[in-house]
Amino acid sequence: MRLEDDGRSGPYWRAILEVRWRTRLQEVTELSVAYHTAAADTPGGIEDRHSRQLLGQAVAARQRLADTEDALDRLAAGDFGRCEQCSAPIPEAMLAAAPECRYCAHCAGTVPMGAVATGAVAGR
Repeated sequence: MRLEDDGRSGPYWRAILEVRWRTRLQEVTELSVAYHTAAADTPGGIEDRHSRQLLGQAVAARQRLADTEDALDRLAAGDFGRCEQCSAPIPEAMLAAAPECRYCAHCAGTVPMGAVATGAVAGR
């Protein structure tokens, strides 16, 4: 059963994901500019603690943006809302909380945590 079949249309999820994408793109941009400014203005440059912290935040924000882009790709391919491991439908409550999620609750508990965050699963 596809997500469209249970009352939620593709346009509904596309609108949600596109808003999240714009917000995350802005976050990546702001953090990247802040990092480059801090690294250039600080005598320690990239070795400065604040600069390293900004870089870490920018990298994490970029991963969240990539996760949103992947969800948009899955939506376009017709795979959105299905677990990437077992193909079961992902409950709507999980999608509402995190539309980028790739796994159902069962599989999310069996996939190594790093793989859940990055989408990397054995065989992929």
